[in-house]
This record gives sequence, structure tokens and C-alpha cells, in this order.
Amino acid sequence: MAFQAAVYTNDLAVARDTIKRLDASTVLVNDHTAFRVDWMPFAGRRTSGYGIGGIGYTMHDMVQHKMAVFK
Repeated sequence: MAFQAAVYTNDLAVARDTIKRLDASTVLVNDHTAFRVDWMPFAGRRTSGYGIGGIGYTMHDMVQHKMAVFK
């Protein structure tokens, strides 16, 4: 189990098959696992970690909804 994994190949079929078989939250093809952009989720697998992190996911988790009705 891994949070991120990488596969290096020129064969798209190999990449797709490897992505399916790897138990990782993110699989990067032809790039190292230090690659990161803000919109990428950072997640554990199964019971590891605290769910999905990242700017968008964190903002969603921190939102508190409130409704007001005026008549």
C-alpha cells in the first residue's frame, strides 16, 4: 500500500494495467512521486490516514452550512 507510486513506461497499455494493480492513492506515469499541484488530492488508502486532503477537500471539510429563511 502506498500514498503515491510511479510507473515509467512508453507503453500506454502497461501504464493502465499497472495503475489498476497498484494499491496507491495516486499513480504518476513517467514522473517522480514528488510531483504535486494544489488541486491534487492527498489521500491514504483504506484505514490509513484521515481521509482525503488537499486544498479543495480541506475547504469542503471546513465549511459549515447555515440556512436562513425570510418571509
